[in-house]
Amino acid sequence: MAASPDRPRRRRYTRSTAEGPLAITPQRLTLLRQVARLRISSLPQLATLACLSQKRARRSLRALFDHGLVDVIAVPRVALADPGELNAPALLYGSAPNLYAITRAGLKVLEELGVVEDVPPPGRFGPRNSLFLAHELAVRDVRVWLELTARQYSGHSLEAWHDGAAAEVDLRRSLPPRKARPDAWFLYRLRERTLVGLLELDRGTERGSRRWGEKLQAYEALFASSRLREVTGYANARVLVVTFSARRRDLLANLIAKHAKTELAGRFWLAERSVLKSYDLNYQGWRQPGNPLLHSLVPAELVQS
Repeated sequence: MAASPDRPRRRRYTRSTAEGPLAITPQRLTLLRQVARLRISSLPQLATLACLSQKRARRSLRALFDHGLVDVIAVPRVALADPGELNAPALLYGSAPNLYAITRAGLKVLEELGVVEDVPPPGRFGPRNSLFLAHELAVRDVRVWLELTARQYSGHSLEAWHDGAAAEVDLRRSLPPRKARPDAWFLYRLRERTLVGLLELDRGTERGSRRWGEKLQAYEALFASSRLREVTGYANARVLVVTFSARRRDLLANLIAKHAKTELAGRFWLAERSVLKSYDLNYQGWRQPGNPLLHSLVPAELVQS
């Protein structure tokens, strides 16, 4: 919509002058909490979690931005492009979806309302670390998928989620590998059972097998020790690997089958990211190393609509 002389167009990354105090409506509060919990998130992710259209979510987030409760992060479109997207001039034009991060003022409002959760302090995001943001947003896609999947079933919930540095597990070893570094780990409650997941988000941007060889060594050391139970409260876990293509999924499945011991390989479940479009634990989109067939992540008897 064109700006009128009396109401100039608002700039995307510049706060407009706020007219009076901000009314914290339930919709705005929901969005503010989600921004705080995710730490870095996109407009589509926030709209999906809040069950809003992107247009409505954008309008509420704009009010939160103008009042200094959230930041809008400037990144070029090319920084968020999929690894398989054509390297074409079109990537230079157009806008990436708005990205949001909580501010200290936003956290203060949540604290004053008594609804703040245990969230990390605001991070520093911007154009200089835009390549890192593409990976972080993909990790958040998995969290959004888990939360929306839990809404489909009685007695299901995402009980815990830790990502980034908070997901690292110190193996307390004198020799390498000294740490296991999943992109995130989580506890997903299925009524009386709990799925413990260690997430690996693979965008397929690294060539060769060295990095995955190091990861397999770290996971072997983790499962051979007591550190998994000490950190998560559980002795067993699955390593969930989400890739950006079926070809990459199958390549990694074959690599793990070749280089990991049988017991360790059996802990890995791999899927192409299209599984995140279905909030159904019975969806057969996951495979394990050494088995070309696709299965559901959770046995049907544990899933109740």
